[in-house]
Amino acid sequence: MVMETGAPVKTAARQYGVPQNTLRDRVKGRVDPQTVMTGQGPLFSTEEEAKLVDHIKYMANLGYGFTITEVVAKATDYAVFLKKRTHDNPLSVKWFHGFRRRWPEIKVVKPRALS
Repeated sequence: MVMETGAPVKTAARQYGVPQNTLRDRVKGRVDPQTVMTGQGPLFSTEEEAKLVDHIKYMANLGYGFTITEVVAKATDYAVFLKKRTHDNPLSVKWFHGFRRRWPEIKVVKPRALS
């Protein structure tokens, strides 16, 4: 609205419920207008995460499902292998929750007895 119609930043911010400073930064080009999230991006690239997902699914098809802790440990080992992390700085369960948001096909289910 600000860029297309020349409306004041304050008016547009109030109308759309956006902080004025955020809108002003985007209008002035300090922040890319297409950016929707702040902070760091994912540790692994999409291809690297896809390999990890494939491994998790493969093991699940063989009957061995990983726990959250095991997935985090495997991902930490993978990050160390790719030289993106050290063993002194492992991934956390918080990383796992972001991973699950990016890959909703990964399910966490409670193990059950086999007959």
